[in-house]
This record gives sequence, structure tokens and C-alpha cells, in this order.
Amino acid sequence: MLTADECVFKNIHVLDFDYQPKLIRYRENHQFAIANCIKPLFKNQKGENVLVYGSSGIGKTLACKNIIKELEEETDSITPIYVNCWQHNTTYKIALYICEQLNYPFTNNKKGVELFKEIADRINKSSAVFVFDEIDKAEDLDFLYTITEHILRYSIILITNHKGKLLSSIDNRIRSRLFLECVEFKKYNLEETRGILKERVDHAFCKGCFENDSFAFAVDQTYDRGDIRSGLLILLKAGKYADNLSSKYVKLDHVKKILDKIDKYAIKGSSDLDEPTRNILDLVKKKNGETIPALFKAYQEVNGDLGYRSFYRRIKALELNKYIAVTKVFGGKKGNTSKVEYLSL
Repeated sequence: MLTADECVFKNIHVLDFDYQPKLIRYRENHQFAIANCIKPLFKNQKGENVLVYGSSGIGKTLACKNIIKELEEETDSITPIYVNCWQHNTTYKIALYICEQLNYPFTNNKKGVELFKEIADRINKSSAVFVFDEIDKAEDLDFLYTITEHILRYSIILITNHKGKLLSSIDNRIRSRLFLECVEFKKYNLEETRGILKERVDHAFCKGCFENDSFAFAVDQTYDRGDIRSGLLILLKAGKYADNLSSKYVKLDHVKKILDKIDKYAIKGSSDLDEPTRNILDLVKKKNGETIPALFKAYQEVNGDLGYRSFYRRIKALELNKYIAVTKVFGGKKGNTSKVEYLSL
């Protein structure tokens, strides 16, 4: 049995979804292809634009963030800009966030066009790499046209899970300006999945704490799901379960015990959400199990400014991305309705 100050974990933060290893295994060629599109910027030439696509949890964002990190360390002449379009989903919100990254504070009472003029004035003194993650979540793509029109030297990287859907949503005037190169991220095979999780286990757990059969089972389950983040969650929850039992080892039974809950968990943090959606998620946490109309009433009472249709759309988006579960309730005094439950980690 573990003593009070013992734990199976050595560095639990290695299992965070946002943890960025120095080397992103099995994605070297992908990073090289993206980096090649950026190379002309080092010669004060316009770079190429890239569409990075593939299913969730296979290293797209991590690879692009690693390139941004290398840019920050290597040069001051190229400004890296990263925007998650789930959080910042309109041209105006994106302009505001880019201004924030450029440390431009005078944004009050300025329209998006004016903000992009300020952005261009600053970036055109050098060059920029724009990374737009979850680009398919953007409600409009006018900012892409504005960048191609007003920024002199740039590379644009678009990240999406849905190549076909995104390409069909880009109108011809923008598509002809972007002339996108495509870099596909395919799902990790079984050996690659094992290699990635083994690296995380070695850094996250005390030596020998994660038993071999437990690890093999976790690898198989991760491969079946096709999402490395699910595997990180399996390792984390199984380790915590073992700790709660004061066990020195993470056993096969511990992994199996937490497995039925894994697919209910959100694989993203609430920091990935825009502020109105994050506020709604916080409300669901506080009023877990309430109906959608009751939640909307509570939302209005705390001065929420969304109308019911916008509120409902955000509830459905939270459900789609597994932050919450929405269950139909039939009958009752007010007829059929829906109960909303928060899916906590």
C-alpha cells in the first residue's frame, strides 16, 4: 500500500492534452512539409498556404504549434499568429485576438476593417505565419480575404478535420488567392500508438507502476478509438483510480474499471470555448440535470445576452463536442423536454 506521500505519478502534467513534447514522434515528415511552405519568408518572399487535415487527436494542432514554437525561438523577423476559430469564430473576434497577440491595445470602438489595417501596419514591417485551427468553426471567412489583400509576406495554415466540407465553404475569390497545398495527417497505426503512449507513461509514471498488461490493453483501446487524446485520458484516469485505492501499480482491472466512462468525457478543455459558450458550460455545471428552458431562464437571470436560438445552438455544440449530454425526457407537466448533464473529467 502507498504511504500518504507516495503516488504512482511522477509528472502527471505529461498527460495533459496541451502538453507539448520537444519531439513529435511520427509527424516529422508532416512538419517538414509545412515548414517548406514557410521557408520563403526567411528570404523576405511570400510563403505558401497550407491546408492541414485529418481526424481528431492525431497531432495536427501539436505539429503546427511546434512549428510556431521553433519560429519564436529562431527568428524575430517572422511573427507567428495562432487563432482557434472555435474560440474566435468571426472576422471581428479574430481581428481582436490578433491585435491582442500583437500587443495593440487601442481596439475600442473600432470596426474589423480598421483593426485589420492596424494589424497590416505592424505585420508588414516583417512577415507573418497565420495558423487558423478548427477553421471550419468560423462563421465567416472574410478575414482570409483581408489577409491576402493587405498583408505583404505571409503563410496561412488552415487546420480542419473535414477537408471536403471546408473546401466547399470557401468561395472562389478566396480560394484562388490561397492556392492551398494539402498536408494529410493519417491516423496513427498500432505501433505508432504504442510508441507515443509508452513515451508518456515513461515520463508521467514512476518506473514500473504501470503494469505491462494494463499498458497493452490501454494501447489497444486507444488504437480502436483512433484518438491519442483518448489514450492520454485512459492513462490519467486509470492512474488516478489506482491512487485512490492506494495501489502501487496501475493494474488491468483499474483500466477496465474506468473504460466505460472514457467515451463520455470531453477531450478538450473549456479554454477551447469562446466566452459565451464557456459561460453556458459553467451554468450547466452549477445546474446539472436541468432542462434547456430552465437553463435559459437561469442564463437570462445572470444577464446573458444571447437569444434562445443562439443559446440552443451553443447547447447543441457542447453536446456534439462531448462537454455535456442532452437526454430527451418524455411526458411531464410541460410535455416533452430535454435534460442537460455536465460530463466532468
